[in-house]
Amino acid sequence: MQPQRINLRSIIIRSTTIALLALVAGCDLLEPPVASQTTPNQAAAPPISAEVGLAKHLKKIGAKFYGAYWCPHCTDQKQMFGEEAVKQINYIECDAGGKNPRPDLCKKAEIEGYPTWEIQGKQYTGVLALQKLADISGYEGDRNFKN
Repeated sequence: MQPQRINLRSIIIRSTTIALLALVAGCDLLEPPVASQTTPNQAAAPPISAEVGLAKHLKKIGAKFYGAYWCPHCTDQKQMFGEEAVKQINYIECDAGGKNPRPDLCKKAEIEGYPTWEIQGKQYTGVLALQKLADISGYEGDRNFKN
């Protein structure tokens, strides 16, 4: 009987695949990474009128944007709106370490990943294009979005 050979290459490939899948999961986990990628007060991009119009509409209809300060996808979503428009959005910080945290609301809404939008009673997870947010919410204003 010969001893069984361990295929080192196969083990390395499997281990690397598992590690990459865990890394890609990113913001879908509700725990912040060890090293914070952003700060709670990170500024977004400059304001653009179509984005401000959509943000005001979302606020008016009671849409909610759930996120975490350390989530890069949440930062991307904020930057799509721009600094002025983000001020209009009903943003709910889910991490207790963030600015004005409301983890109780996130738990009550059963938020499982970031960013999550709640629009007209339905939840949408992930970064959404502004055109899609406009469609979902019934926005009829200027759609000449720059981002």
